[in-house]
Amino acid sequence: MKKIVKALALVIALICVFTTFIACDSESGNINKENSKGVEYYITYKGTKIELDKKADSVLSALGTPKSTASLGDCGGFGTQTKYVYDDIVVYTLKNDNGETIDQITLSNDIVETEKGICIGSSSEDVLAKYGDPTSRSDSRLEYANGSLYLKFSLDNGEVKSINFIRVLTENN
Repeated sequence: MKKIVKALALVIALICVFTTFIACDSESGNINKENSKGVEYYITYKGTKIELDKKADSVLSALGTPKSTASLGDCGGFGTQTKYVYDDIVVYTLKNDNGETIDQITLSNDIVETEKGICIGSSSEDVLAKYGDPTSRSDSRLEYANGSLYLKFSLDNGEVKSINFIRVLTENN
């Protein structure tokens, strides 16, 4: 039983580290914090605006009962991360002394679009046409950053395979 608990704790810690540093530039290892003008760091899902780094209480209430909820534990000393799975999106929150805030939004399928109409299955050319030059780019991703907020499009053969809105936490924010 102790081995299972230790393994689960390791998985949770790795998820937190991955979530916290997912927006690192793969070539340099540095986080590029250039502003991406005109990028929205929120989505509207079933009439509810879900915005990174904003209070989660009213959003979670408006979204109703999730399909599943999982506490992911302590996230690098920044607070406790919780994962809420809904039909078409996954919302991650971070709870600490300042309350519970939206930490990450992941689109699960092509039903939900970004505010500029990009969804899973869109082409990288569509992303570039709607959002302009990314802050960071490779064959497998396009990233737009503004301070600690990131919009990441993962690509496969020029097609969007996943869309993540991420707040990257550091000791400075």
